[in-house]
Amino acid sequence: MDEQKDKVRAEGNTILKGKGKPGRVDGKNSNYSSGGAFIYKKVKYEIESVLLENRDKGATKDKKVGNETQEKRTTVVRGFFSDLFKLGYKIESVHSLKEKHLLVVFHYLEEMGQSPSTIQNKISIMRLFCEWIGKNGMVRDSSRYVKDKSSVRRSTVVKEDKSWDGNGVSVRSKIDEVAEEDSRIALRLELCLAFGLRVREAMLLRPGLATEGNFKGACVHVRDGTKGGRSRLVPIENEVQLDVLTRAIAAADKTSGFLVSAGKDEEARLQHFYYVVRKCGLSFADSGVTAHGLRHQYMHESFKRLLGIEPPVRGGDLSVLDRDELHLATQKLMERAGHSRVAIGTAYYGSRRAVKIQAAS
Repeated sequence: MDEQKDKVRAEGNTILKGKGKPGRVDGKNSNYSSGGAFIYKKVKYEIESVLLENRDKGATKDKKVGNETQEKRTTVVRGFFSDLFKLGYKIESVHSLKEKHLLVVFHYLEEMGQSPSTIQNKISIMRLFCEWIGKNGMVRDSSRYVKDKSSVRRSTVVKEDKSWDGNGVSVRSKIDEVAEEDSRIALRLELCLAFGLRVREAMLLRPGLATEGNFKGACVHVRDGTKGGRSRLVPIENEVQLDVLTRAIAAADKTSGFLVSAGKDEEARLQHFYYVVRKCGLSFADSGVTAHGLRHQYMHESFKRLLGIEPPVRGGDLSVLDRDELHLATQKLMERAGHSRVAIGTAYYGSRRAVKIQAAS
């Protein structure tokens, strides 16, 4: 068994030098991707049956999940069992799964350099899967399954400014640079900043339809590509937003309504989007920011418009604000961003602790 594990680790180190799905660890990329190993037919059948039976069930009984979450779970569970078999633990049934199997797989993924957030996400999904197969409570705290316990103690409070402005990247100059490669991708970036859109939401937005009917002139209705399938309304509050929206409507395909660019399908267009933005230096490695940083910038600017001070991650002091006023403003911002929990706001603009950290440094 030890020889088998050593062989697999050696293969994993080779994979790290090739292509794969990256995960960031301390600013570096890990290219190890789970999957591809032979799994017994019976085990495969059981995996698919359990996933199908529970495909839209949330972690809580009263909530259903969207297609994106379902696909993520499927990928993680299949990948987990693939890694388990690759490491020589060829169980006869998913019901034979034990805690030692979780330990060996997650230790292996840690050695392969997968990021703490990736590993913790996989642990959470396997915890849910184990509940589905009647093994409630078998998967304990995430720190039990990794050697570096601190790596999975995650905080949703952002400690660094992820916006373009906050990292010295000129929005106008960089978008102009992207426009030279693909004008429609540049427009999508402008939409991300103007309305706080995620990249996928900007890719699937049909600008004309998003402002039709009761929303015309007041809001943009974000429906497609949202997390969990939650649609939302983002208010049109200034001339910059109106200008971006007007140009996006004019540039959209007259038949489909989309800002069509290279690529035959959604996945190909998404790959083309990331190819272009990375070519223009929009990556953590090259400039310290990604396209998602524009969503953070929208949240920072909206925070200041609503409350009159900079967000904590930019040095703003929340102690000068009335607690109820802060709560109501945060609630508005989270609704615009498509989140159901007010607490998620700290992932964009920080907390009182962020100010203390800045002062200490």
